[in-house]
Amino acid sequence: MRRVWILLALLLLAGSARAEDKAKARDAFRVGTQHFKLGEYEQALDSFKEAYRNFESPIFLFNIAQCERQLDHKQEAIRFYRQYLADAKDATNRDEVQGIIAKLQAALDQEHAAAAAKAAQPAPEPPPATTAPPPSTTSNAATLTASAPPPEKKTPVYKKWWLWTAVGVVAVGVGVGLGVGLGTSSSGSLPSTTFGSAKPF
Repeated sequence: MRRVWILLALLLLAGSARAEDKAKARDAFRVGTQHFKLGEYEQALDSFKEAYRNFESPIFLFNIAQCERQLDHKQEAIRFYRQYLADAKDATNRDEVQGIIAKLQAALDQEHAAAAAKAAQPAPEPPPATTAPPPSTTSNAATLTASAPPPEKKTPVYKKWWLWTAVGVVAVGVGVGLGVGLGTSSSGSLPSTTFGSAKPF
């Protein structure tokens, strides 16, 4: 009789724990749905995983797969969609989910093919190294060499100032000499008057 009571107590405890887990799963599912509607897929993913840990319903697996697809995690989305179909034997959206899996797999294969083709391409050869030409000594010499001064133009003698100055001085001297000479000759032609010999006082 005692064993019967122990079994009943364990069943009651398991039932209450299961009910508590369902309540946690329900709350996590509600929060995850809010995040998903707001486009917060990372937070929605965490909430749906928490819901599944509390109550292993295939519905949560489907929601997890939806979040992974929105985050462009193709491989993870495919894995959770397939797990959902494996657990939900009577899933009403089986055909739709299989179509999603096929599209994701095709996109994933295309990405892998593009990555393989890129990896197979030979690496471009680096451009040949160019060496700078040595500095030109002739150009520097030409830059540093001063040009010779132009030849001095010779001024004709008749254009030099000192010649005409000398000519002017000579002309003035000649004129003065002529004037003095003429004055002396004219005074000598006048008659002289003799008053006797001059005596000293």
